[in-house]
Amino acid sequence: MSSASYGTERPFGRFADRFLRKAAYTVLRNRIVEALLVSLIAIGFLFTAIVDGILKTGVERRLINSLRKISRDQLNSLRKAQIRHIFRREYGMSKIKIRLAGGSYWLSIPCIVEGRKNRKHIKYMAKIINDTSELKHRYITMLRNIGGFAGASAIRFDEYADAKDMACFERSCLSRLREQQINAPAVAGMHRLNEDDYLLVTEFIDGIPLSKASIGLKEIDEMLSILKRMHDNGIIHGDIKLDNFLSAEGKIFVVDCLKIGHTPLNIALAFDLVCALCSLCIKTPVSNVMEAARRYFTEDELLRAGTMLDTAISKVDIDLPPGKINELRTELGNPL
Repeated sequence: MSSASYGTERPFGRFADRFLRKAAYTVLRNRIVEALLVSLIAIGFLFTAIVDGILKTGVERRLINSLRKISRDQLNSLRKAQIRHIFRREYGMSKIKIRLAGGSYWLSIPCIVEGRKNRKHIKYMAKIINDTSELKHRYITMLRNIGGFAGASAIRFDEYADAKDMACFERSCLSRLREQQINAPAVAGMHRLNEDDYLLVTEFIDGIPLSKASIGLKEIDEMLSILKRMHDNGIIHGDIKLDNFLSAEGKIFVVDCLKIGHTPLNIALAFDLVCALCSLCIKTPVSNVMEAARRYFTEDELLRAGTMLDTAISKVDIDLPPGKINELRTELGNPL
């Protein structure tokens, strides 16, 4: 792992910015502050859910989208300079251009880095993971655990120790997927940008996320086939959503994963499965999804997934209409 920590800012400005960031992180990691903020956010979500249930206003979805937007980190000029330095030195590239990859990110800053190498045009995916990423994940994890506890779910989500732990976990997950011949981008390297920014560099997959792709029977079958192979090899994804699967060259690639934590394996597998079913049902008929699911998973596995349905639909990236939720609940043997 290599490092680069320089830029055009004045030393005093960098020191002041670092001091303020450290002070903010110290306050936000205080257990009393964490409990207070998480309680306020949870109350806010509960209130908006009640309003939505009565008035069908969509306030909760707008609140989630607003939180996503304001919590996104920035790809500033200093980070661009550091990334260019790394790609010149470590990857032998020139004429480097950097742009945000887009998507529904808020736990990292995914960038597309392209340039010239050996007279050929080349692209990489470079994801910045920093203390802000880890802090946001910490708060999301606490909210998810509160939701799981309220729903009497046995699943518990785990925090990362720091940004490095978060980046290393994703690197390890992608490497394990490829070891099992599951389509995933190859890891090219991991680099430290400064004291709290890590850059995970992977192969660039020229595709579109399933959230923006047309999903038919082939895509449903392939996504569930991938999930079955992952589970058969003891790999838990932890963050199944359509944005984390790319359609490219007639194949589907897994491009992201998160830590679940200290949870019994059968519960973690069930959560992965029900999140996959819910995600696919957002864009396709429930009957098509369940027909494919029964080709890969047993009735016991589907029944177990049904017990996790309420936990899955509480995820911010799963937005199923009530009709589909009820249909899926019945298919999974867990009617109200």
